[in-house]
Parts: sequence; structure tokens; C-alpha cells
Amino acid sequence: MKRKLSSLSIALFLTSSTLMAQDQECSILTASDIQTITGTSVVKIPFGSKIGAGGQCANYAYAEGDQKLYLGVNQIRSVSEYSNTLDHVPQAVYPKREKLTDLGDEAVLMKDASGSMRYLVARKGNKGVVLFPFRNKKNPSLDPSDEQLKKLAEIALSR
Repeated sequence: MKRKLSSLSIALFLTSSTLMAQDQECSILTASDIQTITGTSVVKIPFGSKIGAGGQCANYAYAEGDQKLYLGVNQIRSVSEYSNTLDHVPQAVYPKREKLTDLGDEAVLMKDASGSMRYLVARKGNKGVVLFPFRNKKNPSLDPSDEQLKKLAEIALSR
């Protein structure tokens, strides 16, 4: 009984710690950073509050209108986590993969066959970032460009 109780206590502690961390501002990329680079006003929304809001560091949505998702952010904390992240991105979903030599120590920009769905994974030293922008089907011109994603990744890698 004591073992079950201590396991439950640990699980509750980890869950509450994760939820508290998700409520705080993402330390590697803020709403202000995104607005500065893209010109788009965004707000942070809670993890899991919308379908697709799976960024463990942050999920940003358009500040205007019905707050459609704009960008998800995951933080990487080791070289092995970077490699593991790349290994788990399905080639069938993101068949186009471009190694970026001008971003951090390693970086890959992945795209679907149409080039509209993108996933950027970058690392500098033992820290890294994953950026996954959401498509704005009504107005694709509002989506962050590849260059803007690279600039956002540079900011994240500098912190």
C-alpha cells in the first residue's frame, strides 16, 4: 500500500509541476518575440486547450478573432533529445527535409509534400527548440515564413 501511495504522490507531483510550468511564459520564445519577428499579434494558450495545442513549452494563437493556433514550441535539453526528436518525425508526413547550415550546430526544416506543413528542429550545444507553425487556411499569407521560423529559432537557441 505504501508503494502505491508513494507512486501516486510522485505522479501527482510531476503532473502538477508540468501544469505549473506550462502556465508560465515560455522562457525560450515569448509572444513578444513572435510579434517582433512576424508582425503577428499572438497570445499564449494553455497546453491541450485546443486540438493541436501540444507544445510543451508554449502554444501561441492569434490574438484576434477566434484565436486559431499559430505556433507550437517545444524545448530540447540535450543532444540525444534532439536526435530522438528527429528520429520520431514521420518521414511519410514530412518527406522534404532541408539541413540548415546557418542555424545553431544542427537544424532541419521539414515540410510535407505541398510545403505548407512545416516542422523546424534546431540545436545549439545541449539546448534546442522545435517550432511547429499551424496553417492559416483562410489567409496563408499570415503564416510565418521559413525565414521567420529560422529567426525565431535563433532567438530560442540564444536563451
